[in-house]
Amino acid sequence: MRRRRPERPRDLATAHVSRGVKMTGITWAAIALAAFGSIAWWWAHPPDPAADLAARDHALARVERAPAPELGARVERWRMISTSGDTVTGLWRGPAPRRDPDTGSPAWAVVLLGGIGTDDRATLLVPDSLPVGVLSVSWPWKGSRHMGRREFVMHLPAIRAAMLATPAAMARGVAAVHHVAPGDRVALLGASVGAPPTIATLALTRPDALVIVDGAADLGRLLASETARTLGGGAAARLVAPAAGALAARLVSSLEPARHAGEAQGIPTLLLDAQGEERLPRPCITALHAAFPAAARGTHPGRHMRPEEHAEILAIVDAAWRWLSALPPA
Repeated sequence: MRRRRPERPRDLATAHVSRGVKMTGITWAAIALAAFGSIAWWWAHPPDPAADLAARDHALARVERAPAPELGARVERWRMISTSGDTVTGLWRGPAPRRDPDTGSPAWAVVLLGGIGTDDRATLLVPDSLPVGVLSVSWPWKGSRHMGRREFVMHLPAIRAAMLATPAAMARGVAAVHHVAPGDRVALLGASVGAPPTIATLALTRPDALVIVDGAADLGRLLASETARTLGGGAAARLVAPAAGALAARLVSSLEPARHAGEAQGIPTLLLDAQGEERLPRPCITALHAAFPAAARGTHPGRHMRPEEHAEILAIVDAAWRWLSALPPA
């Protein structure tokens, strides 16, 4: 009978390394599986939008007003400071004198959110001859507005936090207008990229009217379209865009307009679209209309709104003001 040869030290070391490699592989597989499960759960369970936005909302404590005559008559810079000490800024212009001050109907004030590039200077796009107060709220994001792709990715968590804080900034603006002009009816106006945060503001405050200019719903599709456009629209851009759009939409899911449609019930709403809209996907516009079936609808001439297109801006302001001024008293 042949005796079994004893294992040499080298054989023992090799067997030990083999078992170690096997255990390491199992460990990493378990970690990967747990990570995948966590991501899948996060993806499938977006936060309650009202609670998510309310966590970023703080009550108004005071309004600090500074005249800005260099920007025009009745223009003021506002600092709206909360009970927790954080500050929202904006540009206010008081209403022009009313031609019929004895009508007895309340005056209107508009709290608006325009494009990130225009920021609070959107107030200056509204003709100063209108008998309506206008407050443009500044976007909470105070970093660079022009970033490369790598810089954008590096700042993504801060940008996301600022985007989710925007409805609270708008709600602070509404509270500030009620404080300064307590008798006025207040309308929210969101334009272009400012439309989703403006609609989401309904989770935090209840305005007397809502106006959305060149707005859209279905953020996944919308952000995929914007990603493809930013990347140049080639084959690679079209390949990357759907996944990027879906991820971006999940990160800001609390701003999805369709998730706040119920909060608009009973609030007069106007959806104003560009006749020659070339930027927003048509299904996204249709999705917004479907989410707000009771809204009044209108169009304005030209393409997707741009602040430098003065004639189109005037047409938008005129359409919105005619609709607001025709609303019956609450």
